[in-house]
Amino acid sequence: MRRLLRDLARSFTDSGGTVYLVGGYLRNLVEGREPGDVDLLVTGLSYRRTGDLLRSLSAIAPGIRKVVAAGRHFPVHRIAVDWGKEYIDVSNARPGGNVRRRRGAAPPGDEREAVDDASRRDFTIDALLFRLGPGGGVEGGRLLDPFGGIDDVRMKRIRCVGDAADRFREDPLRLVRAVRLRNERHGFVLHPTTASAIRRLGPRLLPTASPDRLSVELVRSLSADPAGTIDDLRRLGLLKILLPETGRFTKRSAERIARRYRFLRRSLRTPLPVHLLLGNLLADLPLEMAMAAARRLRLPDLRSIASALRCLPILTHPESLRFPRAETESALLAAEDTKGSIALYRAVRHAGKRSGRDINRFMKKCRATPFIVNGVWLENNGFPEGPMRRDILLRVREETLLGKVTTRADAVRLAESLR
Repeated sequence: MRRLLRDLARSFTDSGGTVYLVGGYLRNLVEGREPGDVDLLVTGLSYRRTGDLLRSLSAIAPGIRKVVAAGRHFPVHRIAVDWGKEYIDVSNARPGGNVRRRRGAAPPGDEREAVDDASRRDFTIDALLFRLGPGGGVEGGRLLDPFGGIDDVRMKRIRCVGDAADRFREDPLRLVRAVRLRNERHGFVLHPTTASAIRRLGPRLLPTASPDRLSVELVRSLSADPAGTIDDLRRLGLLKILLPETGRFTKRSAERIARRYRFLRRSLRTPLPVHLLLGNLLADLPLEMAMAAARRLRLPDLRSIASALRCLPILTHPESLRFPRAETESALLAAEDTKGSIALYRAVRHAGKRSGRDINRFMKKCRATPFIVNGVWLENNGFPEGPMRRDILLRVREETLLGKVTTRADAVRLAESLR
């Protein structure tokens, strides 16, 4: 990666441009975190000229697999590398807004374009710049912090660049990105002016955010700290906007969701899979309403979410079932993640401070009790296809699990009596 960065920087510098490390890559380095994907900013060159240089470089520089144009809100060139999933985003400087820099001397003319671009970024910790040295490395380079991002890292706060309202109006997705950045960083808080702007503008701006991009930010924040994410979204007034199906979101209902997340993390002792992160978020809604909300929010892994939520009422209210044992077993055997579905049920019972069934013990008994008749036997013996055949199978299985049917003759006799 270092060699490729040197080649890129030299190519741009030789053509009259200047190259900066920017964005999340530089922010993570300052924070002492894993850097991740590389973001470069190029000044002094047009977007077309930058693309021409990258394409010509890809033919001679080792490490570049392909170069593609990307970016919906502003164009960038994305470089896919040979050695893994990492990529390098190369953007050109955008004109700046009316944002006041920190007190001190104005930047030199050749850096003003980069600082103007930084003024369009969302948060101060993302507005850091590092000008690469003449040889394309860090030697002889220069760190620029025009908006106090390093102080905000030290103070552990998320603060908008310039006027928070302007930043959120430019891209409403930043309302949720602020929550995600805070929950990815232990001990960080939202700056009061940033939090105030989110509360004030959220009801009007959040519904206009791209659902696909919003889904990505929500999943990333929940993956980092699910309970913290729910608490932040509620306090900032965003949870009821994301999920209007729930009606008025109270502190008590949000805390119930957070308690379930904490129980799931303790119970599974691994990073929670996406379908459980999102299934728990929707667990208080009826299945059809929950899946409608999931589709509206463009949430990923809809099939697995539906599988987990479909099991929940069966496990929670077995008294409403005609064949509680057989239907519980059938639902769990059909679930894509049986262990996760059981954990979600236990989390719901725990959050409601109610005791629950020992489902693991129940499933152990089911595994030890063989099926005596099945759908193939019913079909071969002329039982008509349809709901009746399913009811017969469930009834025979229910009686088997209760110990009332123990032999094949008993099962056949019961099935024939139900024909």
